[in-house]
Amino acid sequence: MRLVLGAGCAGLSLACALLDAGVDEQLVLVDRRTDFEHDRTWCFWQTHAGLPFAELATSSWPTWRLIGRDGRAAQHTSAAHPYLHLPADRFYAAALERLEAAPNVTLRLGERVLDIAADAAGVQVRTAGGVLEGDVAYDAMGGAGPLSRGRPDGSIELRQRFVGLEVETERAVFDPGVATLMDFRGTGSPEPRFMYVLPFSQTRALVEDTSLGGRAVPAAERREAIAAYLEDTWAARAFTVLREERGTLPMTTHAFPATRGPRLVAVGAAAGALRPSSGYAFVRTQLHVRAVAHAAATGAPAPATLGRARHRSLDALFLRALAADPEAFSGHLLALARGVDAGTFARFMTDASSLRDEAAVVGAMTRPGFLRAMASRPARAAVREPAREPLAGTVART
Repeated sequence: MRLVLGAGCAGLSLACALLDAGVDEQLVLVDRRTDFEHDRTWCFWQTHAGLPFAELATSSWPTWRLIGRDGRAAQHTSAAHPYLHLPADRFYAAALERLEAAPNVTLRLGERVLDIAADAAGVQVRTAGGVLEGDVAYDAMGGAGPLSRGRPDGSIELRQRFVGLEVETERAVFDPGVATLMDFRGTGSPEPRFMYVLPFSQTRALVEDTSLGGRAVPAAERREAIAAYLEDTWAARAFTVLREERGTLPMTTHAFPATRGPRLVAVGAAAGALRPSSGYAFVRTQLHVRAVAHAAATGAPAPATLGRARHRSLDALFLRALAADPEAFSGHLLALARGVDAGTFARFMTDASSLRDEAAVVGAMTRPGFLRAMASRPARAAVREPAREPLAGTVART
């Protein structure tokens, strides 16, 4: 029996991947949740053919842009690599329908995982409902499980935080053909803080207030900032809030272990699927769970790491520059966006980049300020935040 601990994006994706790979052993999914609502959003560029669940995307944007503090934009258009939007409820519904129809899958919802132990004989998982025993356990709890307690800090330990409002405006104000990934105008914040806008129509959009590092901004303050941004930037004084989402994501140099022994495997955020420099996780999660499922079906060891070593090195450089000079980091991001073409940008953000793409990224970033920040080694206390928040509420940064 295989135990999947967590029925979020990673756990549900893994269970479906195990079925697709032909694993016919009993699969038991355990999660404390009982509701699967539209509680979050996943977005990604279409760079991997046949990516699971990509066909469920409800919106796409061939054009995306970043806007600097001075109002100058870096804009890209790619028909081959559009930016896709996948609402959580569509993903949950499709995955759960598949799993509920499988004779070898059992869902144990409303059941909290309390402890996990493994020995040569198998795995024992203690839950609020009793003890489960299996051959292998997969940690898909996103940092909220017992195996993640006491995680050591990385040499750089920051947080990406956001609150997003899906709004309906009284008048047509949005351009539904262009996604705004970062708009740094008017935030008045020394650390990187920006607005993220996904327009679904001329009157409906998801607008998120996001910050990288720095203080934890109260949700009420972020809601007020979004309202001011809609009025000042989009001339949208009157609007209705349709729903809200929020998240706290780790931006860390900590090396998350993808395997914790032959009987304990991590997937999703618990395995480091959240890209440290950006928070994007959906594509990385799908690629990793497919590799884990293939290993399970063939009897091979699960992959010991997630992602490419050169991406981890580049992410560490980005974090070092962010920690060393937060105020200048928006300029570094705009330099990257302006210095590469659309395809390179999209592939780099979704772990599909070639060595040539990454050389272009490095070339775009080799500006004096970034090089000085990258070369600096700030004191550990200077780059850590006052307290590391628990990741129980962590969601992927779209």
